[in-house]
Order: sequence, then C-alpha cells, then structure tokens
Amino acid sequence: MKHIAFLTLGFLLACSLSAQQPMHERQQPRECPQDITRLVDDLSSDQKRKIDNISKESQERVDHLRKQQEQVRDSIGSLMNLDEDRSKEIFPLFDREARLQSLISREMYITKTRINQVLKPDQRKHLSERLAKRHKERMMEKGERKLEKVKRPAAR
Repeated sequence: MKHIAFLTLGFLLACSLSAQQPMHERQQPRECPQDITRLVDDLSSDQKRKIDNISKESQERVDHLRKQQEQVRDSIGSLMNLDEDRSKEIFPLFDREARLQSLISREMYITKTRINQVLKPDQRKHLSERLAKRHKERMMEKGERKLEKVKRPAAR
C-alpha cells in the first residue's frame, strides 16, 4: 500500500513540476506541414500551392488550440501547487486539456489526409520514408539527451 502512495505522490509531483514549465520548454514542435514541400521531390507548382494553403490553414487552427491548451495547463499547474483540495476546479481542467489535445490530434490527421490527397502515390511513399527516417533520428537524439542528463553529475 505504501508503494502505491509513493507512486501516486511521485506522479503528482512530476505533473506539478511539468505544468510549471513554460509551454515551449515542455513540448517539442512536431513535423510542420510546410516542411513537406522540402521533403518531397518533384512537386508541381500547383501541388506546392495547395500544400502551402492546407498548411497555413491548419497551422492557424493548431496554434489557436495550443494557445488555449497552454492556458489550461498553466491553470492546472497553479492549482496543483495549492495545499487545499481543489478537485471541483481542477478536474474539469483535466478534461478540457485532454479535449484540446484530441482536437489538435484530429487537426493534424485531417491535414495529413488532405496533403496526401494532393500527392501522387510515389510522392506519398517517398514522404513517408523520409518522415520515418527523421522520426528515428529524433528519437535517437532524444535518447542521447536523456543519457546525458543521467551521466551529468548533480550540481552542488
């Protein structure tokens, strides 16, 4: 029973500390749709124009949602630091933050689908391969950064 209590406390502490960090420090930007024009060879000018339009529209919606999400996360962080029980206030914020993340994910999926409709099958395949390679590289970098943090001696 003590283990569960310590795990719960550790999780809440980690969430509280994470919520206190500014949004730009917490979240790494994902693949930006505008980069797609640089990742796919042989795009026609019409394809580039369509992808740019899709990207700009999507980016505006995602930026708006992320700004709302950041405000909700900041509110959650503030409430997490209070000693008294604020369940009635914080639980709806958890739901709101999850809903905003869901909307962001939906928007990203819709954007991906719309861009794929503009691309030819061979271009989609090429893009998929290059994105997979980039993702793998980023995961390797992320792993290396985690190792550096572990190896770094604690400041005194």
